[in-house]
Parts: sequence; structure tokens; C-alpha cells
Amino acid sequence: MSRTRPPWSLPLLTTLAAPCLMSAGSGCADELVVQEELPQAELPVGETRRIELRALRFEVEGFEKTLGLDELRALPQTTLDGVWLLDLELSPLVQNALTQLETLPADEAAQLPQAAQNMRTLLKITPDNVDLEGTSLEDLIGLSQAVGIPHAEALGEVFEIGVSDKFIDIESNTQAVVEGLIGSHPATQLRDGPVDEAHPDGKWPVAPNSLPITLGDVVNNFDDLAERFGPTETEFGVHPGFISEAEGLSVVEDEFEMTVKVNLNALPYKGADLTDVSGCSVNSTASQIDTVFPVDDPEWMRVEGLVPDPSISLMTVVMNENDLYIPSGTNKEPLPLGNSPVWSLPPWEFERVVVEMTRLATADITPHCTEYELATMVEAFSACIDDTQWVEFETFNDVGNPPPPSYTWDVVLELAQVRLHDGGLAEGEADIAFTLTDVPLGIPAEAIVEEIRTNLAANPAALEDLAENLTDNTEGFADFYYWRAPAGQVSAEEAGDWLFFVTEDDIPVDDDGPARPYAYDNPGFFADAELGDKVSSLDAIGGDTSHEKVRVDAGDVLYIQDDAGRVYRIDVVDKPSLKRIALDVTRVQ
Repeated sequence: MSRTRPPWSLPLLTTLAAPCLMSAGSGCADELVVQEELPQAELPVGETRRIELRALRFEVEGFEKTLGLDELRALPQTTLDGVWLLDLELSPLVQNALTQLETLPADEAAQLPQAAQNMRTLLKITPDNVDLEGTSLEDLIGLSQAVGIPHAEALGEVFEIGVSDKFIDIESNTQAVVEGLIGSHPATQLRDGPVDEAHPDGKWPVAPNSLPITLGDVVNNFDDLAERFGPTETEFGVHPGFISEAEGLSVVEDEFEMTVKVNLNALPYKGADLTDVSGCSVNSTASQIDTVFPVDDPEWMRVEGLVPDPSISLMTVVMNENDLYIPSGTNKEPLPLGNSPVWSLPPWEFERVVVEMTRLATADITPHCTEYELATMVEAFSACIDDTQWVEFETFNDVGNPPPPSYTWDVVLELAQVRLHDGGLAEGEADIAFTLTDVPLGIPAEAIVEEIRTNLAANPAALEDLAENLTDNTEGFADFYYWRAPAGQVSAEEAGDWLFFVTEDDIPVDDDGPARPYAYDNPGFFADAELGDKVSSLDAIGGDTSHEKVRVDAGDVLYIQDDAGRVYRIDVVDKPSLKRIALDVTRVQ
């Protein structure tokens, strides 16, 4: 099967080499002449063709390349999406969103769907404004009246808060929503990254409760947020997602620029496409990636043109309730949570989020008891909470019925479910969706830039595809290429001429991803046509441990299989010059 070679360009090479090519007598190396080869017919079985390969080097140090939005958007989307920049912690954004919902002006709040209005009410409940009607705590109203105190005072003393303090603080609300609703979504748990020994599937863990951000996100203004964080399958079933609509995530301005410095051999390796024994160019960046970027230089990367205070102009947050009423626990066992079925719900459902935020908010309540007396100084009832957050009410002298004992989260779970359905909403009809505008991201641009620089300096391999596109000098579909150690850097192990078998990283990339599959059944070089005696290895040569490679001398005979299963014999003939090799290639199968 023959292959058509794509018209890859050489932009960075042209930029770097132009001064030498245009300046006669400047002491530069011989002019590099790129000769376009005419297509040849596929090599038939039994035929031999000769190819000469040359070792090219053009060392560049500290070259700066600046990319604006137009240049970045011209790169393949797969390249942009492959450059991970940072994991953006979402707590500030969520806290800003919840705060905005809670503080909406009354006229705007009235325009929200009923369930969202009810959610807003829950964010604001205090002992003083809570409506206990329809809950087991309703009996507390009668007990409080019997002793002549407001029920708000009794509730506040149980929860150790003032009568006008919220039952659940904004920090606990935020943490429960982030961990339960957002942290349970697969898109916030794993991201794509380089394949290595620790990550053989190319999946890397995302920092807890964070959104993984790529260069593609920044360049395209996060236009797929709703899709990425919408419904998806999980171990608990289908996660409904948490963002149904998002527009105008303002992070970059039109003047956005990303500048990187590079130190590398800017010229490609010369290789061969066995299909027709034609010459090819293989981008040399992948094998140099550990040293391409001078990360010790504080100016190795600059990012300019970020919005000083990033925000989202419009965001619709969703949270679904369970279709059934979830009863509160009635028993202290099993410790430490009790027997409510709420703990078996998926972590993103409203009822589960409510108990989690209550557990967080009440974790610091100290064990205590409060006794309440009638006007006659006779004890009427007591309210006690222990170190497990278990609340017990007890009445005396026939004063009335006490609320049943329960954990603090059971108390709020019942209350939240009743109030969520205010306005005539039935069970299963109170899924929450609220749209907010101009929500601050909660992290300044300077912090984003610093985290990007730190992350990429620690893992320059993440920039491999981008660096290859900066040089963009792959031409054709090579099966192997010629490598020779740079002058002055020759060790005994590295001296001489080497043939490197291509890896997946050497396949050129276009807008749709790799321009051809990596379909080799037997990568490497062999001593026999049956491919049973491999003579190449992954040993470190020139710092490279990813390519199958073999040192060659005149008279050597090798066998190699291409990606279509054809087998070839390679005879190494006399060298034409110090930095050239000649190979006779014969198809044997």
C-alpha cells in the first residue's frame, strides 16, 4: 500500500537558516539545498534501490518564538489539546457562584425556577428564619413556647450559632458542592497526558476538585465546557453533569501571546519510506525534548494578554434531586453516619450534597447539653449533642413530644427536602438549575501564569507536539532514519552511524490527529528475514531510550518490516562521506 506524503513546511528552519543562506562569505556552513523528490513506484519483490542519507545539524540556542492567537489557532487542535497548562481549583468559582445566588436581588431571584428559588432559601436559612413546618422539628416550636423562649434560640444553642447565623456556612456549602457534584465527574478526575511507565494509558490524575485546562481551552475560550462537563457514565451510574451552559469564559484578550525559548538542532533527521525507498524528513524535536526548553532561565516562557480578573459571563449550574423522598436516619448505628439511605446515593445528588455540607459545617460543635425550665423552675426539656454530632431531645413533666433523636445532618436533610419542594413541587420535580452572569473565576491572571510556567518546566514533554509544530519540518512517512552523534559529543558507545526505527511520536500530525496509523507489528531491525533475531535495542544513545536503534557499518545486513507487513533487506554499502551513509534496500516479501 503506497502512501502520499503531506506537504509539510519548514517555517522555523527557514527563519533560522535565512541569514546564513543569504550572506555570502559569512563563514556559515554549506548552503542547505532541499531537493523535492518525484514520486516513485512501489518497490516490487526482488528489486533493489539505493538511498543515501545525510546527517544534518543546525544548532540553535535561546531562539525565541512568539505565538499569538491566530498562530495558535492555526495549529492542529490535537496539538493544542495535548498541551496541559494547569489544574484550576474550582472552589473560588463555586463559592462566587453560590454567593451570587444567595445575594441576588429579590426581583431577579423571583425570575428563577421554583427549585432554584428554594435552593437560594436553603443557602440563607438561620435559626431565626427557618420554617420548621412539615418537619420532625416542628414539635420544637411547642416545646419552646412552653418555656417561653423562641424556637430559634433553642436551635441556635444546639448548633452553637447565633439566631441570625446561617446553619451552613458558605465554605462548607462550597466544599460539599465541589467535592460531591464536581469532584465526582470523570472529566475532573483524569486528563490526557504523555504515556510513560507510571501512566501507561496516558491518563494522569487531576488535582482534587479542579478543572484541567489545556492550551486548546485557552485558545478557544473554553467553548466546550458544557459538553465536557455534561452527562457521562460513572461507576455510580450516569452523572448528570454540573454545567449545562457556559459562555464567555474570559481568560485571554485578543493580544494574547505565548513566547518560548528553544535550544535544539533545528534540522530534521533524514530517513526512508520503504514503500518506494524515497527520502523523508523526521522532525528531530521528540528525541531532544528534555533539553529543548531552557527551563532554568526565568524567561524561558512568557505568557501575556490574560484578562486581569478572569470570569465567566454566563453559567448555568445544575444539581439533580433523587426522585424519591430520602428518609433521615433513625439510629446512631452504624457509626459514624447512622442508618439513613442517603449515604448510598451518588455523591452528586442534592440530598447527598446536603448531608455532606451539614457534616462539614457542624464538625466543630462541642458536646453539650442545655436544660430548659418552665416558669415554675421545673425542667421542661433538654437538648443534648455528643461528640459524634448525635442530637437528643428529652421532655419532662408531660410537657410535650420531643423531636426524635438524630444526627445534625439528618435534621438538615429532612428540612432541606421539605423546603426544596415549597411552591407545590412534587418529589422528582425539584432538579435545580440556576443561571448566573459575570461570575469571577476567583484566581488572578498572575497566579495562572505562574502555575503554567511551573507545570510546564516540571514536565517539558507536555510541550512536545507544540515544539514539533514550531519546527514543522517532517516530510513524508519515514520507517526509519539516520542518526550520528553531534561533533564534539561522541562517546565510545555513541560513535559511528546509527539507524533509528520510528516511534508513534515521529508520525506527523494534522488537524485530525496522526496523519497515519502506527501499524508496525515488528518495530526494529533484525538479522534474519523471518524477523526472529532482533539486533536493535532501546538502549540509551544520545539520551534516547524510546527508539529501536542499531549501529551500522559497511557490509552489515539488516532486515526490517514496514507498517504494511512487507519485509526488506538493507545492505549497508561504503560511506559516500563522513556524514552520509548509503543503503541498498531490497524487498524480500
